[in-house]
This record gives sequence, structure tokens and C-alpha cells, in this order.
Amino acid sequence: MTYFHKLKHILHPIASRYFSRASLVEGTLRGSEESFRCLFVDNSMFTESLKARMYAEPPSVLKKWRIWTPALRKLVLNKADSIDMCVAVLPMKYESTFKGLYDFKSSESVHQIIDTTGSWEEVRNRFCKTKRQIAKNLPSKYGLWYRISHELKDFDFFYHRMHVPHILKQFGDLSDIDSYDDMKEFFLKGLLLLVTCEDKDVAGALCRIEDSTLIFRRTGVLDGDKAHTKIAAQTALYFFQLMYANEQNLRAVDTMQSLPFLDDGVYRHKREWGATVLPDEESRNWVFFFNTGPSEKTVLFFEKNPAIVYSDEGLKGVIGTSNGSDLSDSSLSNLTHQYQSRGIHGFTILTPQGDALVRTEIAG
Repeated sequence: MTYFHKLKHILHPIASRYFSRASLVEGTLRGSEESFRCLFVDNSMFTESLKARMYAEPPSVLKKWRIWTPALRKLVLNKADSIDMCVAVLPMKYESTFKGLYDFKSSESVHQIIDTTGSWEEVRNRFCKTKRQIAKNLPSKYGLWYRISHELKDFDFFYHRMHVPHILKQFGDLSDIDSYDDMKEFFLKGLLLLVTCEDKDVAGALCRIEDSTLIFRRTGVLDGDKAHTKIAAQTALYFFQLMYANEQNLRAVDTMQSLPFLDDGVYRHKREWGATVLPDEESRNWVFFFNTGPSEKTVLFFEKNPAIVYSDEGLKGVIGTSNGSDLSDSSLSNLTHQYQSRGIHGFTILTPQGDALVRTEIAG
């Protein structure tokens, strides 16, 4: 490594405390015909995944630069008429700097844990109706079962033939793959739960038991092949882990992190198995949402990207609806019902009229 690169390596963490990347982008919001201009300020990968989910096509980059982070306050106030929203992912120490300016704060991920205490029937009753039906028919319908392995050769097969291909197929250029050595170290202290079909391993979960909890660290499907997903191999990973944890008298399965969006597929999948959503205690950053544009644009963003945010009462959902003027008690109940989850302490409903209706009762 050259002297220049060594110096850059040393200075980068220091500079990141005070300077952030800024990019102004514009594109069409997914599921609509509306153009949406957003200022992203961050030193993380979170905004890349957010852009992928919020825009129908990769947005046009209007400007990119480095910004002194405390100067963002003035920038947001000055740009209020020219951008629809600012999303800033910043160290938590900046919360007081932007207090009163941001509309919502979230984190880059939320934590989800599934209770496995009680009888197996009690565990099953915490599943949603669809998952209860799957749990009833899974072994007989698809011929799936599971086995537990501590063999290194099975870990090698899992890493190279299941985990890596699965992540690449699922996330493509946004893939963030743990190194072989890091995952091997985790495995040597843990175990593999392998889903089998006709004596062939078709999916796997890398796990470890800590404090009476089965930690679900990483997953994989054989060769990333969708054919195995169609026979419910990936669904079986959750089912059999819950069964195994219950059989071992463990108190929970820790499914780790998910993106903080109520309609995110991974988040929803865990929720349907009865997961409770919790703050991510390992998070070091806040995700600040500054709603600077017309209320109609803000409503549309949260209609397409219903989010999980932090409040004084705990986690809550933020949902946009273009039918605000027609919201009755029953339609409000129907709107929030689809997103209710253990751990969500109410909802804020955003409408084009600019008001917010808050549902305060604890869901689940």
C-alpha cells in the first residue's frame, strides 16, 4: 500500500464524521407517473437500496458533491422549494443538530424476533393464517424435512453452492456477501440447519444458539435456483428453525435485521411467521426524512414506501394515502390492519390535506 493510500485509509473515518456524500437525483416514483426529486446525504449503502425500491428506473443524477454535515440544516431550508424530499443517513450524534427540522427518523434496519415458547400449537397460532396452512402441509405436500449438521464439508457446500449464488441472484450488483472466513468462524460456534428433499440438501440456514435463542444468521438456496423456492424450500427454513427451537425449549428465533419498510418482502415474510419488530440496537446511524416538497408528493412517497419510524412511544408506521378526505373509521382500520405487527405502537396516516391521523393502540 502506498503512502497516499495509507493516509487516505487513516483519514477517511475521520472525514466521514464531518463530511457526507450528497447527491441530487430525479426520477419517476415506482408505481406512479410522478416525478420525484430527492436529495440524498449519506456515507452508507442504505440509500442505494432505497433508490432501487422507490424509483421505477435508475434516477438521473443532477448533482454530486461533498457537504460539511452540519451545513445540511441550512441547505434543506434553502432548497425547500426545489426538492421534494431529503433523506439523510447520519451518525446518531447529529440528532440534536436537526431536531425540529426533520419530519421522521428511522434506522437503516429493524430487528425481528419470533417467540418459540409454549407448546408447538401455541407457536403455530402466532403465525398468520396463510403460514399456519403452509405449516400444516409443508412436509407432506413437498416432501421436505431437515437435518442439523456440524460438519465442515457441509458448511463449504452451503457457502459456495447455496449462500453465495442465492445472494447474487437476489441482489445482483447490490450484493454484500460475507467472507468465507467470517462465516466459517460463526459456523464453528454454531450449526447448519439444512432442508432436504428426497435426501438432497436444497436450502440451508447458518445458525447459532445464544442465551436460549436460535440466531438465524444467513440463508441460502441450492445454486440460487428458483425451482427450489417454488417447492417452498426457503419457506421451510423458517418453519423448521421454529420447530427445532421449540423442540430444544429455546425462547426465540432471532431473524436479525430487515429494511425498515412495512411492505418490504423480507420484513413481511418474518412478520407472517409471528415476528415482533424491535429497534436495531446495533445501529449507529439515524435515517432522517425531511419532507420539503408539496404534501401530495410526501403522501405519494409514503404511500409507495410505508416506513417504520421512531417515536417517543416506540416504533410506529407511517403510511400515505391519497384518499385522505374519504377516510372513515372503517377504511382507516382496513388501511392499518394490513401493516399491524407486534412491536408497532400505532400509525401516522399522511393525507394530501396535510393532516395526520394517529392510531395509538398497540398492534398485536
